Amino acid sequence: MPTAAQGPTALSDIGDALARAGAASLTGERAQLAEGLLRAALSKWEDPAARPQLLAAFSAVFAGEEGAAQMRDFMSQQIFRQLAASLDEPPKDFQEVAAALGVPPMNINAAQAQVWGVAVLRYVVKLEPLASATVDEVVALIAPTIQRYLVG
Repeated sequence: MPTAAQGPTALSDIGDALARAGAASLTGERAQLAEGLLRAALSKWEDPAARPQLLAAFSAVFAGEEGAAQMRDFMSQQIFRQLAASLDEPPKDFQEVAAALGVPPMNINAAQAQVWGVAVLRYVVKLEPLASATVDEVVALIAPTIQRYLVG
């Protein structure tokens, strides 16, 4: 059984996947930014080897301030450092990424809420019909909302 200590590794892995997807979208066609990010996140959750570690990371968030602090750092700093590394650029913070996208920082939070909300309802709560929908169905439904937050 995974431990809470494995959570940061799982978050780093999902951060790498999101950073690669974000870098590909930012250097290419931004019209696919949300779809790429959402598919990257869902692909990690769909991976039977990664899912228990991601569940441990989420459990740690609710177990105390240390887990919540790790998740805050991941969502406000780490993922953006990983994105900058994928682009071979100096480290970026949350504010710099929002400015580069030309959106208010709150839009980044709203996009994060969509991605993590889907993950919680689909993989933790297993709420139907979301839990049994295909990844393509979930992406088709949710990506346009995320795209609006990130691109306008």
